[in-house]
Amino acid sequence: MDKIIIDTSAWIESFRPQCDKGLSHLTKDLIIQGNVLLPGIIKAELLRGTKNKREYNRLNELLKGLTYLPVREEFWERLSEFSFKLFRKGVVVPLTDTYIALLCIENDASILHRDKHFDLIARKSSLRVLS
Repeated sequence: MDKIIIDTSAWIESFRPQCDKGLSHLTKDLIIQGNVLLPGIIKAELLRGTKNKREYNRLNELLKGLTYLPVREEFWERLSEFSFKLFRKGVVVPLTDTYIALLCIENDASILHRDKHFDLIARKSSLRVLS
């Protein structure tokens, strides 16, 4: 299977006790198969939402098992241009989502999400959405 970036929206949904069981199983399978790439921005979003320091430490340890996806300085220029082009095509979404979408595109990864912004980006770019 291809590389996948799991957006914060899908992580949070998969953590919920009453979550979509298909999403929960898919997330677990992707982790077990070693296909998940973890951008720092998603790691930060997940960790800041933890309830307490104990939960923070536990989640931080679990996330260390994923493949971390760093960005180089040149990425910011490409992100600026990508975001500019999307904006001119009528796609106005949070910069964080644009950032994650470009990481997917540049790393030949699909996005697993529960955030309509990625569907909008995918309609106007080469972003692949895992459904």
